[in-house]
Amino acid sequence: MARTPAIPMANPFVGSFETEADILAYHAVIAGTDDHQVTAMTTGSSGDGTVIAGVAQHDADDGEWVSVAYFGVTWAYAEGAITRDDPVEAIYSATAADNGKFSTCSGAYTTGKMIAGIALEDAADGEKFKLFLTRHIQLALS
Repeated sequence: MARTPAIPMANPFVGSFETEADILAYHAVIAGTDDHQVTAMTTGSSGDGTVIAGVAQHDADDGEWVSVAYFGVTWAYAEGAITRDDPVEAIYSATAADNGKFSTCSGAYTTGKMIAGIALEDAADGEKFKLFLTRHIQLALS
């Protein structure tokens, strides 16, 4: 029986995944085809609360393995200005260097959408900042 993703006991909030695309450090990634894979956000990932697998911890080429934080404190890149304590979402961009950055949440969230985390510090557009990754998914209210 395979145990995927490869989760070390020393830090259970980071896993090792095989990439299905080129991945940039501190950018959001989404689930890949198989349990042990992740990929860059795709055109179907509009950015409006897209469910992500986590944040890549280093650059990786297609087919390589990458460490992915899926809970806790991590670095991330800002898309637009971010203020400390803002809830943030991962965004899709056709520009590879911007794809998977984080922006302040906007608008109402429907069932199945994700607030990726909370900014731990201010950041200007394109700047690296500390993010508390929570991956909170909106549930239907009954």
